[in-house]
Amino acid sequence: MTVKDRAAGTGRQARSVLLSVIGLHLVAETALTPFLPQLFDRLYDIEDPQATGVYIWICRIVGLAALPLWGLAARRWTLHRLVLAGLCGSAVFDLLLGMAPSYAAYTVLSTLVVATNSALLLAYPAFIAEHGDESEDGEGGRLAGVCTLVVVFHLSVVVSTLVGAGVLALPNPRIGISAFAVLDILLAVLTYRILGRRSGARAAAPAPVPLDAEATATDTAATGTAPRTAAVPGVAMDRRAWFTVLAFVAMIGVAFDFSVNVARPFFTEFSEGLGSGSVGSAVLFFLPSLSALAVLPLVRRCHARLGDRLLPAALAVGTVGLAWSWLADSLPALVGGRLLYGVGLGLGQVAVELWVFRATGTAGPAYTAVETVRNAGLLAAPLAAAAAVSHDLALPLAVAAGVQFGAVLLALRRSRATVAGTPPPPHDPPANDPPTGSGRTTIAGPAPARRAPDPALTAPARSKENTV
Repeated sequence: MTVKDRAAGTGRQARSVLLSVIGLHLVAETALTPFLPQLFDRLYDIEDPQATGVYIWICRIVGLAALPLWGLAARRWTLHRLVLAGLCGSAVFDLLLGMAPSYAAYTVLSTLVVATNSALLLAYPAFIAEHGDESEDGEGGRLAGVCTLVVVFHLSVVVSTLVGAGVLALPNPRIGISAFAVLDILLAVLTYRILGRRSGARAAAPAPVPLDAEATATDTAATGTAPRTAAVPGVAMDRRAWFTVLAFVAMIGVAFDFSVNVARPFFTEFSEGLGSGSVGSAVLFFLPSLSALAVLPLVRRCHARLGDRLLPAALAVGTVGLAWSWLADSLPALVGGRLLYGVGLGLGQVAVELWVFRATGTAGPAYTAVETVRNAGLLAAPLAAAAAVSHDLALPLAVAAGVQFGAVLLALRRSRATVAGTPPPPHDPPANDPPTGSGRTTIAGPAPARRAPDPALTAPARSKENTV
């Protein structure tokens, strides 16, 4: 076997491990979210819906505080080491979470799980960095990686919904909650054995670098290869323009994530009110994920044809689907709305994440900066959901539709200007900047006809509840 073959095999193993970490992150973060009202009622005799909203809000606060700290740590340590630390911490706290004697203790332990799980978010840029360029400036590689993430994301939604329902159906749900620690330990071992061996020669602390080269150096240290995406201002785009792009993609991400998350916590109760039953409500909950998976094979064709217009188009479809679900007065109508929403969700996630990775590259600090802003915007989601549901169980869906329509307007405005679609006018680099030929990448993307989007993962997942 040649050195090239061995490297390719190791790369496949690394991508498999990182995908598994991402899948665990999504499942663990979202499995119990749609069932929290029932879980709190069963474990602690708490029926107040405000308890669910407060719990999610507190977890968001902690995740918001922890994520930038992991981003700062990515300046010093490789991404896989931080992911390994997060898995080890999560194993301990997941085990203890199932033993929580009270709602207050459950909330405190959950915040510790959220803090350690935030490190697993670094597996996202690490995974994208493992993909080679398939086209100019790496857009093809990013698109391939992002589509894979979306598939894992939606499969994890289906799995997490079934897992959450299964945990709630156990005679003692505490056993199911603590069982996540076993998966944490297993993935920690795989991360150490596979990714640890690859990075042995790169474990030294990185030397100080200029601000403009910082993301590039972090990218190289984390992956052992030259960065494949452009996260560094100062060559084709100055600092102010770069921060403007980062702020814009963060705003789009905030609106998209908020619209996805605001309808999640109480959706099963809403669908049960239409006569779906507990099993039917679980199916309706992950129905958009099945719809999103069905349209993913069309992503490349849509991306090639629409370019940056894919994002506003996808968000518009999602808006109509959410509004349809809000107005539904029967199960067939709700099914139709959920299916249409899933089409917009799948295409929209690809669009959003492509814009994010195009702006941040695969460097941990830049990526976590954008994700921190997105998480900050999510703080209002559980509170808005709790306030809306006190008036009408369907109202969170109306709120989600309104916010996503706002995202459509934002995306339309930016797609006309096109993020990096037309490279900015050339300028002389500052005196202390390295010359353009120094190997630094630029933020300019591929040909203007192929600009746009991607996932979530929930995210987000970005945190605990990143899909409907």
